Amino acid sequence: METMRAEIAAHPPVEGSYAARRGDCCIAKFADGEWYRARVEKVESPAKVHVFYIDYGNREVVPSTRLAAIPPAFGVRTLPAQATEYTFAYIQVPEDEDARADVVDCVVRDIQNSQCLLNVEYSGPTCPHVTIQFGDTKDDVGLGLVKEGLVMVDVRKEKHLQKMVGEPSMPGWWSGRWR
Repeated sequence: METMRAEIAAHPPVEGSYAARRGDCCIAKFADGEWYRARVEKVESPAKVHVFYIDYGNREVVPSTRLAAIPPAFGVRTLPAQATEYTFAYIQVPEDEDARADVVDCVVRDIQNSQCLLNVEYSGPTCPHVTIQFGDTKDDVGLGLVKEGLVMVDVRKEKHLQKMVGEPSMPGWWSGRWR
């Protein structure tokens, strides 16, 4: 990353010369004034481009003037993305922004600086859906979110997933009263 920043400092991009398209990898100027690799997720207008920072995992809406072509030496084929995007399996996160922020805060508080086990349960349209367990206790992070009332159980229609949701050996919370 430092090499990329040095390259960009030596040959600064022409801001506003990049035409963002959904799915493109580019560099985006973050609030700290530094350029970071990003993937364009959505282009609402030239003033509102949704990006996902592929090395850090955060999202931001930026004007297209803060985007530029990624230097070829630092493309994803040369240096793969350092952040991997996942979403929780079997739970529905609230749509309300404040409630979502509460869920994120709780997950960060609970798993930060902890060893966790991640299991990919099924593939989604944009990223894998996973369950996360604490390494020491094997407690399920999603179960904790349900018990705290922060999320709801996502009832799945697929037969092979219904078995998981109703299976007593799964952390007992998938069945009955949550539906």
